[in-house]
Amino acid sequence: MVWQYVVVAVASYLMGAIPNGWLVGKLTRGIDIREYGSGATGTANVLRSLGLRPALLVLLADVLKAYVAVLATWYIFEPYEGANTAHNLQAVAGVAAIIGHDWPAYLGFKGGKGVAATYGSFAAMLFFPLTVPGLLAVAVAIVLTFRYMSLMSVITVLMGGAAFLGLALAGVVPYAFAIFGGIASALVLFQHRENIRRLLAGTEPKIGEGGRRRLQGPAQRLWPFHKM
Repeated sequence: MVWQYVVVAVASYLMGAIPNGWLVGKLTRGIDIREYGSGATGTANVLRSLGLRPALLVLLADVLKAYVAVLATWYIFEPYEGANTAHNLQAVAGVAAIIGHDWPAYLGFKGGKGVAATYGSFAAMLFFPLTVPGLLAVAVAIVLTFRYMSLMSVITVLMGGAAFLGLALAGVVPYAFAIFGGIASALVLFQHRENIRRLLAGTEPKIGEGGRRRLQGPAQRLWPFHKM
């Protein structure tokens, strides 16, 4: 039924929109992370602007919010609607969580770039042993070799999407997961379009670079309770 998809999409969006990077910046340094580095609220900009420990905290929190949204969808709907519908709803939950992370209503629709939320969704789609450990190994190798977070993000998400497509063609996962992988990859590419241009031009900041305060721009829109 249509209402199930609407409920899952709205709930997952609101969970994905929890601005963990912004919260960590406020609680640890009293700053708005959107005023530093790239202006994004995700792990890469927190690492660039605040350091390793806050970045690891944000990474874990952003992975978990999507993971919980997608996994909870399975447990809530599978007993009543069956596996096919539950898998479709999981794909909706994953996309909605990523959109919430990228464009959170809580912060005037300016958030992160969706990588950690994509990882969380991948991990929740019942095939953690088949996808996440391999992606993590590739991610570490890219970061240690090239020191570009954006390069690691784009490559690993595309690999995850390709893995889901291959698993779907092999009959291991439902095609809904492959569709999710394609949409998630497209969203990450879109959010990294400026990073890709800088990578091609050789001007992309490496890890540890580019965390300076940004020039002041138009005032950010916030919900009243965010005026901390």
